Amino acid sequence: MGTSANISIRLATAQECELVLQLVLNAFREYEGILIPPSGALRETADSIRAKMEQQGGAVIAEAKDSGLPLGAALYRFVDQHLYIGRVSVIPQGRGQGAGVAMMRALEQLAIDHGIEETRVSVRCSLPGNVAFYERLSYEVFEHLFYPERTDSWFEMKKRLTARMESGITPREQ
Repeated sequence: MGTSANISIRLATAQECELVLQLVLNAFREYEGILIPPSGALRETADSIRAKMEQQGGAVIAEAKDSGLPLGAALYRFVDQHLYIGRVSVIPQGRGQGAGVAMMRALEQLAIDHGIEETRVSVRCSLPGNVAFYERLSYEVFEHLFYPERTDSWFEMKKRLTARMESGITPREQ
């Protein structure tokens, strides 16, 4: 699908639900017992990942070019006139290498390739580093929502895609 200096991005196959799940769980584990309410990512199963991949979308996997080691994953789905990107996950040992940016750029290009001009993400306000990550990628807050218990809130963020980007996604041979 695409590449950066040391990271390649490819589409996940339906048979890789377990790999996508393990990457998501590994990346979100650090929030266990910290976020209230708990992150829904920690309740994912291979079946729930499979269902999300089959509902008008899919998943991408970020791999280290030199070793082929999976570093992260993200789910996506086409919704109305935008591409929703969720569960953007980079495992702790893979952080700082550009995997998150590479996945986002590749998914933005996927949206453009499908004639979609907007991508959206949801980000917990209690994770300011994650909010800043998306702001650096030119995402803007368009809605601020609260959990029923009001113990936390999240931003709905969007990015208008106007120019063709250089990254793409490499299809995975089945």
